[in-house]
Amino acid sequence: MEIAIGDKVEVRSAESSKEGVYYFSATVIGSLPKVRRYTVSYPPPCTTFSNNIHETVDDTRVRPLPPPFSSSSFRLHDCVDVFRDGVWWPGVVVRPGSDTVDVCFPLPREVFTFHSSQLRPHLEFLSHHWVLPQDQDQNLPALIFDKGARVEVAQLIEYRSPPLPFAWFPATVTKRFWDNYYLVDYSHVARQEVVHLHHLRPRPRRASAVSFSANDSVEAFYESGWHPGTVLKVFKRPVSKYAVRLPHLNKEMDFKKLHLRPCFERLHGSWRPSSQKNPDAKIKFTKGMVVEVSSDEEGFKGAWFGGTIIGPVGASFRVEYHKLSTDDETALLPDTIDPSHIRPVPPETCCGEVDAYCNDGWWVGSVSKVLGKNRYKVYFKDWKEEREFEHNELRPHYDWVGGRWVRASLALESGAVASAS
Repeated sequence: MEIAIGDKVEVRSAESSKEGVYYFSATVIGSLPKVRRYTVSYPPPCTTFSNNIHETVDDTRVRPLPPPFSSSSFRLHDCVDVFRDGVWWPGVVVRPGSDTVDVCFPLPREVFTFHSSQLRPHLEFLSHHWVLPQDQDQNLPALIFDKGARVEVAQLIEYRSPPLPFAWFPATVTKRFWDNYYLVDYSHVARQEVVHLHHLRPRPRRASAVSFSANDSVEAFYESGWHPGTVLKVFKRPVSKYAVRLPHLNKEMDFKKLHLRPCFERLHGSWRPSSQKNPDAKIKFTKGMVVEVSSDEEGFKGAWFGGTIIGPVGASFRVEYHKLSTDDETALLPDTIDPSHIRPVPPETCCGEVDAYCNDGWWVGSVSKVLGKNRYKVYFKDWKEEREFEHNELRPHYDWVGGRWVRASLALESGAVASAS
């Protein structure tokens, strides 16, 4: 099916947002066949804009309008598109109904209720034909996880961008939907969920014989999931057990050996043992040490502020900020910080995702354009804003995970899986 100037089309989003892929309605106003691109016109996004928006896009992002459909009846686990915020979002029906339907969006793991008039069947445009997701199974790449595969599902730290897993819950794959959507049955909770592949990993191998000692990095089975922690103390009598700190839950608890396992990392499709000794045990925050500090307060989430440790205050530390001042601006601001919000200064290496220095802190963004003469444009997803920076105002973005620096790309790869075990 050829696309001509004047045709009504749909344009796929350039990259997946944290909510996933979505589709805009547009009109073709120009064609560049030599470079396989189209110029399209979008209607104004809101009433405050009077003019259409024009964009030149790759032809792989452009498809004709889907054919009309007559029935508005949707079944459980149907793949659908939902018209929301002026665009079409793919999702999965998790509660059908005659008037309203609950739809799950597997990447952000959110469920919303919509009127059935906002839904349409999800179709894929392949080889110039519209096909239902179940009809394209033979064209999909080899299954990452087959039905019956034993997996673990991530529980996420929602305020991080991107969210990072902090616990893993055993489950079994029941079904694979279109794209990378999976229906899983949790092993220790009477619940099903439709999740994206990004939130799955195969279960780590079980060590046949392992012993733990103080300061070992472990995962502890608690409330139906495996949580990372550190062994604080080993008790031999009267019953063999281990005192373990679970930092994400801010708990210290006793566990039997049966409920502990070594930490493994999923890198490049293979399981690799983490360093058995918790690196946090080797990191001593001492007076005069230059560090970075984060906050959960509204308006400060996602940023790290430079500071110097003044000294310990119980289990916390007194830190003096480098750039933040007291209310009267006569001195640098001191604050008492929990160790979970303190990290060393990250290494200096080049990478695509960056921290940009603005508003007295380091904020996560992505380089969207190289301007030359050591100047760059950086896009901030949370703000939906682009700003210009000098080279010395940027640094590579790293995450402080499990007591060591991890590139953001590797943190994501650890959740990507090559095969089911």
